[in-house]
Amino acid sequence: MEQPPQLGNIERGWYTVLRYSVALLLFVYAFAKLNGAQFTILDSELDKPMGDVSGFWLTWYYFGFSPVFGAVVALAQIGGAILLLFRKTVLAGASILVPVVVNIVLIDICFRIDPGATLVAIYILFALLSILFMHKEELLNLFWHSQNARFPSVAVSPTINAAKWVVRVSMIIFAACFTYYVANYNNRMPTPIDGAWQVNPVESPVGVLPTSIYFERNRAWMCVFRLADGSFQTHDFRVDESNKALTISEKWMTMGPVLFSGHYDLVGPTLTLTGNFAGSPQRCIIHMTRKTLRFRP
Repeated sequence: MEQPPQLGNIERGWYTVLRYSVALLLFVYAFAKLNGAQFTILDSELDKPMGDVSGFWLTWYYFGFSPVFGAVVALAQIGGAILLLFRKTVLAGASILVPVVVNIVLIDICFRIDPGATLVAIYILFALLSILFMHKEELLNLFWHSQNARFPSVAVSPTINAAKWVVRVSMIIFAACFTYYVANYNNRMPTPIDGAWQVNPVESPVGVLPTSIYFERNRAWMCVFRLADGSFQTHDFRVDESNKALTISEKWMTMGPVLFSGHYDLVGPTLTLTGNFAGSPQRCIIHMTRKTLRFRP
């Protein structure tokens, strides 16, 4: 096998700078996770509604939720950095770290992490890709030229080859169609009243009413009550659009005892429910105003 050309002195020096600078940065970020300098969140952020939390703090909370996860990520960074310090293992280290750092760069950009940290992550990715480029002959040999040495290709008839392509394409089409069905015909059963609603004072108070009612668009038949104490209850709701009838039951999907039975009237941002609530024979009228909820990145 032909050996790749040797690097010149300038290239060797640049190669060493890249390896050691990336290793140092990875050590810093890894030990920051282990020592609590990363993935910690402020109490003031914890007290905000999720829709008001910035992408930065949402990311920090997500990755910091499990100390074990943070430690595993840190140990992976330390392991990859150590591999970069030795010429024998630098290619393995760079190959392992590139997909990890690509993910970090995407998170930093898409979730608007601190610009300084984003630039550092981009530098690390650039350095790792530069290292891999210097090993391009070895990588081409491993992943292209010699990749079928263990399982060499076997000549097959055009019919079998066409059948293989049909199977490959069918797998892609099946996955795309199945998940489209799940998203749009299984998870979602759109109704006119889908959305978040703020409950206003009622004309005929009956029991304890929720302060907000959520008719979930992304979970078919799911209705969530938010109570005055801040707790949430998940229920089931069914809508008969032709009669403008609404039924809210105790348990999502399995239904159970009826919590509300009556009719709805939707006029712009106002929703009015008229019927029996919580099993009471007394008719009540519940006025609600649509709440605008949006995630602010």
